This record gives sequence, C-alpha cells and structure tokens, in this order.
Amino acid sequence: MTSSAPKPGFCVGEKVCWWLMLLGAAMVAAPFLAPDYFSGWNGGQFAMALVGCLVGPSAFFSSFLFRRRRLVRDQLFDDKRLLVRWTYTEAEWRSFTGQDYERERRDKWQLFRIVAFFCVVIGGAFAVCDWEGGRWVLAVLLGLVAVIAGVIVLTTRGQRQRREASGGEVRIGEDGLWLAGELHVWTGWGGRFERVLVVEGQPPCIEFVYSTPAKNQRQEHSVRVPIPTGYDAEAAGIVAHFVEKSGRA
Repeated sequence: MTSSAPKPGFCVGEKVCWWLMLLGAAMVAAPFLAPDYFSGWNGGQFAMALVGCLVGPSAFFSSFLFRRRRLVRDQLFDDKRLLVRWTYTEAEWRSFTGQDYERERRDKWQLFRIVAFFCVVIGGAFAVCDWEGGRWVLAVLLGLVAVIAGVIVLTTRGQRQRREASGGEVRIGEDGLWLAGELHVWTGWGGRFERVLVVEGQPPCIEFVYSTPAKNQRQEHSVRVPIPTGYDAEAAGIVAHFVEKSGRA
C-alpha cells in the first residue's frame, strides 16, 4: 500500500500566488490605463489600486515559500536523493494511524479545555457585571468555543482519513519528509530542525521536531514516523544522522 507521487511542476500554492500577482498588478494599473471607465467610481478605483498594492507583493513573496516546499517535495520523490523510504503493511499502518489519531485528539482537547475555561470565565464575568451587554459577550465567546470544538473534530478526523486513503509510505530526506501525502519541511524561510528521538509504542516511531518563526517566538511542530518491523537498525541510523546534523538529541 503506497501513496502516488505528486505530479511535477508548479504546486497549487505557487499557481494561486502567480494569479494573485497578476490580479494585483491589474488592480493597480487599471485606473491609470482606463481612467474613463472608472470615472463614475468616485475615487473607489484608487482604493482598488491600494488593495492591489497589498495583494501583488504579498503573493510575490509567498510564491517563494511555496516554491521552496515544491523543491523539497521533488527531492523526496527523487530516490537517488532520499535518505530512506519505508512502506508498511496494512496492519502496521492501521495501528499507527489509530494511535496517532488518539494522541492528536487528546492533545487538542487538552488545549481546548484551557481555552474554554477562560472563555466561560471572561464571558461569565461580563454577564454578571452587566447583563444587558455582557450576555452578548458571553454568547460570542460560547459560540467561539463551539467553533473551536467543531474544528478539532473535523481536523483530527480529516487527518486520519487522509492518511488512511493516501497509503502507508514515508520518504525522509535532508530537508523534510513526506508522510502519506503530508509534506513537512524544516529548511528555508526561517524553518529549523530542532531534534529527533525514538518514541516507544506499537509500532515504535521516530519523532521529528522542527520550528518555524511565529509572532513573538518560534512555533514547534512535530511529526511521528512509524518504524516498520525489522527496520530498527536503519531507524537508528536515521536518528544518528539527524542528531549529528543538528547537534540536538
């Protein structure tokens, strides 16, 4: 059971960025190239041009981010540049997806309980102090809690379904890995590989941790890769390789 290789060429993100760049350029140029057409807009054409000035450059710089991800993806599907490629039996993959689903669900619901607690406390305080206006604050915060709960259910189930449908295959390279259709990149645009470790379980997994720039600090991301039966020595070699490369264990 293996996942199919993505088609070569521009990824969807790159294509969207290029179209947005063209749209932004058109929004900026149109009021000056066809002033008579926009004569009845009462200055709205210049607001459109301002939006185009924001959309175009933003899409331009974002295209390089997607390009970097595409290049890493292409490397991962070049067998000569791979560190390792593993495929799994149906039983191994089902065991991994089930356990990973439970772990993700547990971690997200733990965070949800913290957010829900503060929403209820803050909203309740507003409602107690001023019922007429505070009840609306409470209602909005409770609505936010409901939305977050729905997102957690949909994302965790969606991830499990995607992994089960994509097939049991992993490709690990120097700059990232491909896990059943999920691309993880830890180089370029501020990405940094942090550490790697072996997590015991059924099956045991290699956990890769990398970080990306966030607003005021770095945001860590982790991905677990199951170790196929009989590949413990090869897994140890992969761990040793990344420990040596990063200097972190």
